[in-house]
Formats: sequence, structure tokens, C-alpha cells
Amino acid sequence: MMKIAYENELRSLQSWINNVNMGLASVGTVTTDLASANNTCYQINAIAEEIVKEYPFYARELKNISTNLFKSSAYGTVTVNNAAFGELYIIIGHIVEEPVDVAVWHEVHPRIVAISQELFCDGYYDSAAEKAIKEVETRLRELFQLLKPGVTVPTKVGDIIGALLTENGAYHFADLSTVSRKDYCRGIQFLFEGIFAAYRNPSAHKNIPCTKRESIEQIMLASQLMYILDKQYYK
Repeated sequence: MMKIAYENELRSLQSWINNVNMGLASVGTVTTDLASANNTCYQINAIAEEIVKEYPFYARELKNISTNLFKSSAYGTVTVNNAAFGELYIIIGHIVEEPVDVAVWHEVHPRIVAISQELFCDGYYDSAAEKAIKEVETRLRELFQLLKPGVTVPTKVGDIIGALLTENGAYHFADLSTVSRKDYCRGIQFLFEGIFAAYRNPSAHKNIPCTKRESIEQIMLASQLMYILDKQYYK
């Protein structure tokens, strides 16, 4: 099952929110001990740190909420601040419905999503990127078999690109009636060749570590290539 980096904190906090919400509905106020309050604030801040790039507004608000969520009460207990709790309820509800690590995947080609999303969200950034590029190669081989039946599929991906994506290739993805469109065709061919030279071939021989940013960049590139392979132009 796909996970996000702060899943444990999110689940625990959501459970606490549900319990507090029921308490507020029945008695109007909720008190807790200081240790539990500190643990709740720790979870809020942990989530805020994880979402700072994707949800900067929520990250700032969560940090503010953590400082205002509890008010000192009698006998070493603290009382939940209803106003701050209301803000927390809405923000966490949104994050649960649309986890930040998942939001970007709406823009990614479905085949890349299927092969890379779970790996990426589980933190396996290098594997997610490598499989995305390999999925493009798989699609190229499928197209070769479809468009050149009876011809042996070349071993080298560069030969497949040459057979499919050159100006006289078997796969027509653009109108070539103008110089600018022919330039576009050559540019796309070079894009495919460059991406496979940079990412597919080195990773076929050794493991190359990949950061989160580098992984999503390669995944988005692979998605772009897949969408190009979806838009066959019929003369």
C-alpha cells in the first residue's frame, strides 16, 4: 500500500482530532494532560515540516496552531482551544483527502503513475525514476511491434527511436508540412535520445542514487515522452 512520509503522524493526529471532535460535540470542552498535548503538538509540527514545499500556507498555519491549540488549566491539565482546533480540523481533513505527495500525480501519464507512484511515495526515488524511463522504452518497443509487424525489434533503444521517431520514421506524431514542424520532429527525436543516454543507459549498469527532486524531474520527463507516444498524427 502506498505511504506518505508522515503517514504515522497523520493517522495518529486524525484519530486524536476525531476523539476531540466527539468530546466537543457532547460537553463543549476537552481537557488533556500535558504529555499528551506535547505529543499532539509534536505530530502537528512534524507534518508541517514535511509539507512546507508543497503546502507552504498550511505549514505556517500548522506551526501557529501548535502554539495556540492548548490553554493551561487547573491541576496540571490543559484545555483544547476550540478556535485553533477548528482550523486544525479543516487543514488535516484536506491533507488526508489529498496527500501532498499524491497531488502532482494527477498531471503524470497513467502508465508512469502505475509504475512509479507507489515507489516514489514510499521513498524509493531512484527506483521510481528508473522504472519510469524503462516504461517509456517498453512503450517504444510496443509501438515498433505494432507499426513494423514481422520485423525483429532492435536490441538497442536508439535503433528503435531511429526507426520510429525520425522524419521518415514509422510513428507519425506531427504534421511535417512546414520547416518548423520538421524542426519540432527532430527536436523530439533528440529529446528521446538524450533522455535515454542520460538516464536509461547508465542506470542499466549500476545503481545511481537519486534525490527526491531529481526523481520527480525524471518522472515528469518520462511522462512527457509517454504523452508524445500517445498522439499519433494521421496524414
